[in-house]
Amino acid sequence: MASTIPLDETSPIAADFSDSYTLGEREILGLEMQVETPENVLLSYQLAGPSQRYIAYLIDFLIRAIMLIAIFMFFIAPMMGLLMPGAMLGLFLVIMFLNTWGYYTISETFFKGKSIGKHVCGLRVIREGGYPITFWPSLLRNLARSADSIILYGVGITSMLMTRRFQRLGDLVAGTVVIQERSLTLPRKPIILNKIKPLDKNEIGSFLPRDEVLSLIDEFIGRRHVLTYERGHALAAQLAERLAKRLHYSGDEKKVSQYPMAFLASVYKTFSFGQIQEEQELLDEYKKRSDLQGIE
Repeated sequence: MASTIPLDETSPIAADFSDSYTLGEREILGLEMQVETPENVLLSYQLAGPSQRYIAYLIDFLIRAIMLIAIFMFFIAPMMGLLMPGAMLGLFLVIMFLNTWGYYTISETFFKGKSIGKHVCGLRVIREGGYPITFWPSLLRNLARSADSIILYGVGITSMLMTRRFQRLGDLVAGTVVIQERSLTLPRKPIILNKIKPLDKNEIGSFLPRDEVLSLIDEFIGRRHVLTYERGHALAAQLAERLAKRLHYSGDEKKVSQYPMAFLASVYKTFSFGQIQEEQELLDEYKKRSDLQGIE
């Protein structure tokens, strides 16, 4: 049996605890960034250091250089005899602008905050509040790249080393951070199907849930222990009510409103294994008839 130790202001344990882990009053410095959502959920991110970001930049720089050479050889060079030197210079500057700022802005906006270099290094750009990056913040942080890139990105690296969240000038202006992605496999608990009764066919209509819905129920119930009871009940109730309406469920309403997880499990067993059981019954019946004919 675990014992509880009362903590007060005079306790040395309480003093050490409050000095090190006072939530809401100070942040722990390091590579961890914690964000509290409006739903009071604490999210933890691992910040990317300057060395990781510099490697990602070098990969992107190599890709942009190859793209620029290809554009020059197959697009600009053939047009040199057709356009005036001033027009060619202007066209080249536009292409350089798109190659430098457009590459990052388009990549980060449409590929979930990742360029090719960031993807290779496992990095991602997000907003400081933990939200995905959108077009305007991405454009703003990359327009400030010209200031960060002074002296071989010396200004940007200096800014990263002097800020708590390793933010270069573009990140500070746009309110973004670069994080290290971490793969996480949530533990699963199997659904004990032998203790779950399928829905009565007389209490449901002819609607058949899609395989995607059944897979969602399987994933949700398999990881039900990760959520609190209140949160799990609230999420399950939304899906249970919608499925009950689609199925025209005429059974006990309390099963849907008060025990939504049990209702979802019944739906899963009814439609995931009902067809298999029917096929097995037909196969058994066919074998019995074949055996009887063989005996006769």
